[in-house]
Amino acid sequence: MALETRFALGFKVHTGRATVVALAGPKEAPEILAKTRIEVAFTFYEGAVFHAAQDLPIEKARALVRDAEIRFTKRARTELATFISSLGGKIFAAGMVSPATKPLPPIESILRSHPLVHAAEGELYRRVFSGASAALGAQPRRVLAPALAHNTAAALGLTSATLAARLAAMGNASGRPWAADQKEATLVAWLALVGGPVRASPKRRGEPDC
Repeated sequence: MALETRFALGFKVHTGRATVVALAGPKEAPEILAKTRIEVAFTFYEGAVFHAAQDLPIEKARALVRDAEIRFTKRARTELATFISSLGGKIFAAGMVSPATKPLPPIESILRSHPLVHAAEGELYRRVFSGASAALGAQPRRVLAPALAHNTAAALGLTSATLAARLAAMGNASGRPWAADQKEATLVAWLALVGGPVRASPKRRGEPDC
């Protein structure tokens, strides 16, 4: 009986969507099993929920954000489950690329500040895909984007040049698309593969990244 493939997932999240990469094999030289893009919002108005909430009374704004997050998380979980099923294996670990974040203020303050609206929407979608992944087997470890390549190289004991060369080879083997999102999702999946599973509860809103 063949052993079940265990793989790590890497997420690079944007408003309404995430690029997801599945990585498996030896930690020193894994391979990309598959890449996908999961969309949970299909129009700007649907996806930019905090922008839309700015035009509403506060209680309706709260309800809009709450209901949207529930709906998006359900969609993300369904699509992610389909992706995982197609791989015929099991999530072992997961990682998520993240910007540096600060604790967010109450929604009343968020809606009065355009930069905070963008920050809150980014955090909403990171929660959505983090929650979907956790429900299916692995809580993603968040990694700051500027430190991603350095942390991966350090965890593997590689130079930056060697890491870049191996990443490029993985991209060539996996085919297109191979843009910045796929590269970052691959790196964060690789780091998760090295670090192992995270079973902690999902991050709270505004909780700092590591």
